[in-house]
Amino acid sequence: MKDIRLVIGGLFLVYGVILIVAGVFGTPVNLWTGISMAVVGGVFLVWSRIRPI
Repeated sequence: MKDIRLVIGGLFLVYGVILIVAGVFGTPVNLWTGISMAVVGGVFLVWSRIRPI
């Protein structure tokens, strides 16, 4: 495990996808929250990849 951003990004992305699926078949709140979490997870993974720090 090289960086905590990788773990955080992966978890956000996984939970975001789960909420997107729940939002498609349920309440739209889950859909918007899932999209937001997936975007944040993607940003963390890209940030971990390019390593600006």
